[in-house]
Amino acid sequence: MSRVMIVEPLPLLRLALRQVLERLGYQLVAEADNGQDALLQARSESPQLVVLELAITGLGGLDLMRRLKLRDSSLQVLVYTTQSPHQFARLCGQAGADGFVSKHDDLLELERALGAVSHGRRYFPRDARGAAVAGGGNELDALSARELTVLGLISEGCSNQAIAEQLAISYKTVSTYKTRLQDKLQVDSRLALANIAQRNGIGTPSLLALTVPAEQNNSHPDANRQALLRAMLEASAKPMFVRDREGRLLMCNQPFLTLHHTSLERVLGQRLDDAFWFTPEQGRWYQSRYEACIEKGESFNAQVAVEFLGEPHYLQFWAEPWLDGNDVVQGMVGSFEDLTDRHVLLGQLRDAHEQAESRYREVTRFARVVYEDLNEPLQRLLTGLGKAILPPVGQAALQKLSGRLHQLEQLLSLEQQHPAQVPTQLDIVAWLEARLATLAVAPALDCTGVSARQLWIDGDRFGELLGTLLQYLNEAVPQTPLTISLTTRMQLNGMVTLNLAVGLSQPLVHRQGLALQLCRHLSQSMEGSFRDVRENGETTFLIELESPAALAGSRRGY
Repeated sequence: MSRVMIVEPLPLLRLALRQVLERLGYQLVAEADNGQDALLQARSESPQLVVLELAITGLGGLDLMRRLKLRDSSLQVLVYTTQSPHQFARLCGQAGADGFVSKHDDLLELERALGAVSHGRRYFPRDARGAAVAGGGNELDALSARELTVLGLISEGCSNQAIAEQLAISYKTVSTYKTRLQDKLQVDSRLALANIAQRNGIGTPSLLALTVPAEQNNSHPDANRQALLRAMLEASAKPMFVRDREGRLLMCNQPFLTLHHTSLERVLGQRLDDAFWFTPEQGRWYQSRYEACIEKGESFNAQVAVEFLGEPHYLQFWAEPWLDGNDVVQGMVGSFEDLTDRHVLLGQLRDAHEQAESRYREVTRFARVVYEDLNEPLQRLLTGLGKAILPPVGQAALQKLSGRLHQLEQLLSLEQQHPAQVPTQLDIVAWLEARLATLAVAPALDCTGVSARQLWIDGDRFGELLGTLLQYLNEAVPQTPLTISLTTRMQLNGMVTLNLAVGLSQPLVHRQGLALQLCRHLSQSMEGSFRDVRENGETTFLIELESPAALAGSRRGY
């Protein structure tokens, strides 16, 4: 039966799914409760079927599905979710799902779907497409999988920075997605986006979705709404607060008080320019920014450096307007995230990086001095010898010294000049065969794993890499037979992954030196990798590169 991975945030449901799968004879190879872990598990465990809940953190179900399908188009994905089939079945089909089952359906539906999908058939609700058409289309139809993921995170109250970190994209990219969502859905605020998301069953209810009715002589919400708002604040693990139009603190949760080392009695009703954790200048600035955002009905997002009891803290701060029943801004709902540990760690990493770069520059300068000091005497020696006949041992030593200096010169050139690649179109198999044919003893060549022969690649640099490696092996283990295996694999984006393995049937003890260092740098300069593997008494050097595919006979530039 199929190898299955479960992606489900609730442990109890994962246990139930595990029992169902095992009873039906499936092999469970991985479990994950978020999108990022699911990607890692998929790479390491290579499941054939994924049972996926859409409402997950760390990517979102639709975006995770798209990435899984891009990586392996043969992977089968069965969506098993609480989200409405009327809204999401068609979207999941467009994103690459092979089946869709609602958790509100009978368990038998899940078992039928598992059987259908594992045998290569699609399994979707019969009325999913018809419902969408009958309704004249849905307001979310024009959104991409990534836009739906961002919309869901907005509906859950995540700040732009939190969304950027969760999806591993930049803050600017999140802002771009938010602008696209507002344009496509024809709204002008983050709150309106959250309301649309929750109206369509995306994400979970958040503070941003609450609209608090105004009372004639009181800026506080009514008793029921106030109780609900307070309950949601207390349920949040992050510091959260509610302020009125003038910036006075109406309510906050315990993490807020803990972060500020204070009590509710001390801070309740305080404006931002009264807050003791700001300097007077900071308080006035944040109060003015707050009033400007209230006036325009805009959200606020910034990183704040403050001191609590003499300790510096770096906070990511966001706030969103909350409105009454007439869409009039009554105040702001906001939150903090303490980035102090991360800020300190980044500073330490930055210092370590600068120190490493400084040491590396010193090593490079030293290598340049060594090259210049040795190269000049060597050239004089070669000139002085002229046509003198040296014994074989002396000739070999002289050639080896000259070769090492040449490799050092190439290494320094790569480090200091960073020469650009000059790709040309090559039939990689014919090119490799021609290169090996010039050797006195050509290694055995295996090209059975080649699926794409025509590539755009810097042939001179690749040839230098291969030549340096073969020369090194010929010197290190003379007369030892070598084998070369070439494989290529076409990707969906038009790139070709090239893997070249050069192996020898014995362990290689000494795997350092200028030649291998040059090989590593040549690979890196082609945005590839170079490494060696010792297994079962053999040593293999692996070169991996990515190059654009080319059409046979084409002469188009790169």
